[in-house]
Amino acid sequence: MNRFQLIGLLVVFCVNASSAIAQDNATNLQTLWQQFYQQAGLLSPEQNLSQADINRYPKSLLLSSSQYPIFSQFHWQEIQQLWQIDDQCQQNQPLVTKAALQDAIEFELALCQRKPLANDWFDNKALLHPAGGSYADRYLASLDKPYRENFLAQHRGQLTLANQAHPLHALLSELSPQGVDALLSGFRAYLTEQNTLWLNSDSGWKAIDANQWQPLAHSMKLAIADNTAAICSFRYSNICLNVATPAPQLTRWILGFLALAIAFLITRNIYQRRQNAKERQFILQLLTHELRTPITSLGFTVEMFRDQFDELSDNTQQTVWRLMADHQRLAQLAETSKGYLSSQPEEQFQHQSAYLSDWLDHYLEKYSLDYTLNEDRELNLPYYWLGICLENLIKNAQQHGKGNVVIDIHVDQVLRIQVSDQGEFPSVAQRWLTLINPSMSQTNMGIGLAIVSRLMKQMGGKLICQRKPTRCILELPL
Repeated sequence: MNRFQLIGLLVVFCVNASSAIAQDNATNLQTLWQQFYQQAGLLSPEQNLSQADINRYPKSLLLSSSQYPIFSQFHWQEIQQLWQIDDQCQQNQPLVTKAALQDAIEFELALCQRKPLANDWFDNKALLHPAGGSYADRYLASLDKPYRENFLAQHRGQLTLANQAHPLHALLSELSPQGVDALLSGFRAYLTEQNTLWLNSDSGWKAIDANQWQPLAHSMKLAIADNTAAICSFRYSNICLNVATPAPQLTRWILGFLALAIAFLITRNIYQRRQNAKERQFILQLLTHELRTPITSLGFTVEMFRDQFDELSDNTQQTVWRLMADHQRLAQLAETSKGYLSSQPEEQFQHQSAYLSDWLDHYLEKYSLDYTLNEDRELNLPYYWLGICLENLIKNAQQHGKGNVVIDIHVDQVLRIQVSDQGEFPSVAQRWLTLINPSMSQTNMGIGLAIVSRLMKQMGGKLICQRKPTRCILELPL
């Protein structure tokens, strides 16, 4: 079993354990809430409203929906018709057949024409006006002050709860319309903005002050807040319930064990990666060191041929020249690799001083390529690694490009080497497809543009590739 499978098992175990704990907490919260509700009902209420007082008034007049048009029974055009009657004090529309709307039209005409309505008119009609509010609300608002008390004496119970003259308006003023709706809908509790807890029982409604119910909740290890709380284990009405005690000991142990296990695995993974990198670096250093012995021996052989060079035939001399060039390149490779594999960053890319023209002539001679140079200067650069990058760009242009290969070098604050041809550089999508399904031929033995880009970045420069036509540019700050 690898470390990733172990982490997965630990996570699954902790998730299952946390789920079980969460279920237990939810069950405990429901039990605690029921116990709290029963004990809170025994506290002395700040306000007390019996069920008989509530039942004395129609439920439709107590709900907040009583203040809005009754679109469930009337269309918008019918309600607009009532507004036109109130505005023009006459009925321009044909006589309607809907009895409820006809009563509203009769009511509006009586109000605008200042005709009094008989007391029994309100007893025989619907309570709510189609446009919102009750008929009693609207009629009371149209009466002069001397006549209001007489009307209220007979029709106070037909007002909506939003009307200040309603008998329960002052008693329920602290309770919002949403709270009244919640209690009328059957919820057993509602928490106001003032932290007053309203309880609904078979005997009626009770308002418990926060100074009374909060100590009780604290003693029962129950945290009660409104539904705006960020963390909520159990919701009821507009109330959010949480266990007031800290997280269970088992959960803390599980989370602590999981954190330690993950930290151990991550640390172990980092340690193994570093060890593997050190081992690979050691092997490369060992190979570089071991190469120096045969390279030195090869150097002695080359010197022997050099001493007898004039006595050799022309074909043999050409062979010796190739042998000398290969020996020089191997020696340079071993020495440069030794610096690159060093743990000191300043030794990884060793710099040499040389004129650009000399370096370019040496690298471009075997490709029979010319170049343009705006200014020949002696520069201190990592010529070996820069030469590898340049050779790779030339090979890519010759193998995959079209037309002639053109090399242009510009020296300013930045050394800019551009290798271009008349082909079209692959798009980003094409390069991604090549990475997914490589089709590299056997002759393409270059280190690749990705490694060229990485080498340039490590040297402090960058590789820029442009399309139509293909232009690959090496930029290195001076």
